[in-house]
Amino acid sequence: LFTRIRGKGAFLNGNPIKVSLKDELVNCLLATETGTKRDKSTVDATTNRIKQGIYLNSIAERPVRMPGSCALNLCGISCGRIDLFYETGYGGPWDVAAGIVIVEEAGGRVFYPSGKEFSILITRIASSNPLIKDSSTEAFQQSE
Repeated sequence: LFTRIRGKGAFLNGNPIKVSLKDELVNCLLATETGTKRDKSTVDATTNRIKQGIYLNSIAERPVRMPGSCALNLCGISCGRIDLFYETGYGGPWDVAAGIVIVEEAGGRVFYPSGKEFSILITRIASSNPLIKDSSTEAFQQSE
């Protein structure tokens, strides 16, 4: 059970959690999703973005996960299981609202893949620890 208390931290089963301290993309675990659409063009666009982003940024040997839940990916960022997450086309605010506050309380950042400040009303999200935020937005911009 992931929880947070404003100003007092984020928790997993009552134990404090923090985002990872990895500072180079080459050492990071990436998670993504195809979003709510499962048509061929959407899935192809997502997998092509992954391939291009990975190879452009010399992380070709790093793993990529697609576990199927935007909210759980954000919680994965919060406890350091995942270092970088992005998704375009999630269902709506209900998919990210709880995860965002948990990420932020665990010391992470939530932003648009382009690096701009995040708005819950636009269905594009990225999240990471603060050490790789800038390099990850550069990678996302190159793969667009």
